[in-house]
Amino acid sequence: MTNQDVLKQLQENPPKLIGGYKKQGWAIKVLEKISNDDIEEEGNGLITAKAVLEAKDETYYPAFLTLDISEKGKIVGLYLLAENREQFDLIPFELAKPFLKKQESDLLPFRYRTLAKIEGDEQQTNWPDFT
Repeated sequence: MTNQDVLKQLQENPPKLIGGYKKQGWAIKVLEKISNDDIEEEGNGLITAKAVLEAKDETYYPAFLTLDISEKGKIVGLYLLAENREQFDLIPFELAKPFLKKQESDLLPFRYRTLAKIEGDEQQTNWPDFT
C-alpha cells in the first residue's frame, strides 16, 4: 500500500489523533496501555521506541520514534497514535499532519524523550529530560 493509498483511506475515515495534553503524564498513560515494549530492535541499527513529544505550544503527544543508532540516534521515523475502536493505529507524521487539530506551527519544532534510555543514542543528551 502506498502513502497515497493510506492518505486516501485517512481522508475517507479521518483518524482521531491522540495528544494535545497539558500534562505529559497523560501521554505516558496512553503509551503504557500499549503492549509493545518501550524499546524494540528492528535490525540494521534501527530501534523503535515509545516517546512523548513536547510541542512548541507546550502540549504533549504520545508517539513512537524510529531511531537509527548507527547515526547516533537520528530520528528516521515518527508515528502519532490514533484511536481505532479497541486498538491504536500508528500514523506516520507526514500523513497525520492534515488531521491535527492544531496548526503545524504550534507543534514544530517539537522536543522529545523516549520512555527508556537507549544505548548509543547521542541525540538525547539530557535524558530523561526533553531533547
